Amino acid sequence: MQLRLDQSSVEELDLALRLYRRMLFRLPAILVLGFAGIIGVSHLSTFLSPPYGVYFLGQGLVTWWLFGLLALLFAELWWEGRQIGKALNHPGLQDSPIAGLMGGLGVIGERAAEMGMEPGFLHGPLRPIRRR
Repeated sequence: MQLRLDQSSVEELDLALRLYRRMLFRLPAILVLGFAGIIGVSHLSTFLSPPYGVYFLGQGLVTWWLFGLLALLFAELWWEGRQIGKALNHPGLQDSPIAGLMGGLGVIGERAAEMGMEPGFLHGPLRPIRRR
């Protein structure tokens, strides 16, 4: 069987599902550790220069940490979207990876259904569709 451009093998679909699972664990971890870091930087800034804290280019260290946290979240979503787009060989996901993340699961489900498969529980590996 020869694959067309809009088809994927089971291994590629499983890779894309694995990337989605990894992203679902990484994003909350980045947020939790980032906000814990914000609290630490706030205390450190106030300790170094009481009572107002350290300022750089008119903004406090907490503000710069928040900017960095947002940049890190954006980079994580962009990188994972690109990886999922490459795994699925889908031009829409590769061109706009962050916006394509929402439609990626639909692409996986559609391509898996063509093969008689469905994603497992919590984006688990593909398994045959159960007939009821």
